[in-house]
Amino acid sequence: MRFNRILTRRRFLAEAAAGALALAGCKHKPTPVIPAAAKIPVSPVRFTDITTAAGLAFDQLRGGCEMYYFVEQEAAGAALFDADGDGYLDIYFPQPKPLGVCKPKFKAPLRHRLYLNNRDGTFRLAPDAFRGADTDYGIAAAVGDYDNDGHPDLYVCCYGRNTLFRNRGDGTFEDVTEKAGVGVQGYSTGAVWFDYDGDGLLDLYVLRYAEWTVALDVPCRGPDGKRDVCNPMMYPPAADVLLHNNGDGTFTDVTQKAGVGQVKQRSQGVAAADFHGHGRLDLFVANDMGPNFLFRNEGNGTFKNVGMQENVAFGLAGQSQANMGIAVGDYDMDGDLDVVVTTFSNEPYTLYRNEGGYFTDQSAPAGIAQPTRPYLSFGTGFIDTRNQGLLDLFFANGHVFHLVHREDPHLTYKQHNQLLLNDGNGHFTEVLDALPADDVRVHRGACFGDINNDGRIDILVTANDDRPTLLRNDTASPGNWLLLQLTNKHGCCTPIGTRCIATVNGRKLLRVVLGGGSWGGESDHRVHFGLGSATRVEHLEIQWLSGQKQVLTDVPANQILPVRET
Repeated sequence: MRFNRILTRRRFLAEAAAGALALAGCKHKPTPVIPAAAKIPVSPVRFTDITTAAGLAFDQLRGGCEMYYFVEQEAAGAALFDADGDGYLDIYFPQPKPLGVCKPKFKAPLRHRLYLNNRDGTFRLAPDAFRGADTDYGIAAAVGDYDNDGHPDLYVCCYGRNTLFRNRGDGTFEDVTEKAGVGVQGYSTGAVWFDYDGDGLLDLYVLRYAEWTVALDVPCRGPDGKRDVCNPMMYPPAADVLLHNNGDGTFTDVTQKAGVGQVKQRSQGVAAADFHGHGRLDLFVANDMGPNFLFRNEGNGTFKNVGMQENVAFGLAGQSQANMGIAVGDYDMDGDLDVVVTTFSNEPYTLYRNEGGYFTDQSAPAGIAQPTRPYLSFGTGFIDTRNQGLLDLFFANGHVFHLVHREDPHLTYKQHNQLLLNDGNGHFTEVLDALPADDVRVHRGACFGDINNDGRIDILVTANDDRPTLLRNDTASPGNWLLLQLTNKHGCCTPIGTRCIATVNGRKLLRVVLGGGSWGGESDHRVHFGLGSATRVEHLEIQWLSGQKQVLTDVPANQILPVRET
């Protein structure tokens, strides 16, 4: 079967949508006209590639041997978190493994890695961090303090069996998968920790992509006649899984009981946050080649998918897209959480603005649609790159078809990442020189956090079958800042869903402890505020998931402030 006889993702989605409309007796909805994008040639923001100097210049191989097994296009994500409790962010890399006929071609084993922060701009590999415990084909990671002991634990999502590593508190981990009952099987692309029932314990939502195995892999052909990756529609979608934390180190599968398992889609990204302002954690799930889920938490242990009703199921043209990663943040400073979903090339990334009860697609008027069209993105995030109290957008770009240029000469396999700056008036502008010009790779995951505790948010980007890129934020003359290290009354050091509202020079800035987001990993759970010229926060309200509100006043800038729920 030749590649040109297999529908590309975009052709499949367009033809499926046209067919559905024809059956309904409707005309195909035209694609909206997108205005040309503005670009800033000289940027006030600067990120420096310090990967080699930091000791991270290794290749995160996908385990392939030109068989192009379907799962290989995913590989792989990463996680930023403080593994050893020294106050500095460490880095975890899940590791894909050779599959099928590729196994004998790799002489040395490929193992997952934990790098500990040396607190001087470098990292060291911790070879005994897992005491020899390994994983299956590692794709993604989720971080959360599920046992409330003050140490963030690690859940690794794989093709095969997922693995839960409990943090011992000293930078080492023990495999507790079997005891906990969380060894979800299949093809898992991510997960998120969140307390959906308000009992003070983090539960776990696990993404599963498709019912694919090495044995079922279809030998599709590319435009060169050689074996290539297949279209996802070749494999049926899989059901996600919701695991309830029992409080004794074990979990119970409540997928059907909670109402999140009725519809199967090819899930790629997930974020847990309160999108409705009701004090409960909802779930946003980005689905590849299908409608997104927005699971509204009903407060009784169940969820309702309101993606259609609230206008986040589809993209700009009113049809399903190849949705991948998720960014969550209040970019327009109106007090609720907005969402960006990354997509396939020739599909603009989608900005859903929260209007309070429903969302509107602002991709074109906000300036996102046009500059993102040539790219395919997985990882993404809202980050305040300048410490000005404005949430900018970062996109980790890289295609999935290595011969995509044969199909469309305007597209490439290896791609630049993108940074779009928020002007404070609801519009984003791409900056051309903020990121290293030579960082052209098949990028996948993106994690965000302050690796050197200087108050500026740095970026870690992974790449398929290539080295990661650690981007240090070297923006000159940034604004002042505040980092909050939160712990709830149960002792959880990752209190997902906590909302923080800072009043700075009369402006109210909303930031949250986000669960998941981006793609394939986890970002720093500390809450970051860019304060601009302000030297203190006038009023800081912390809204804990318990319902408790804690107020601090006249908080000095430029500090990492520990706060425990009282």
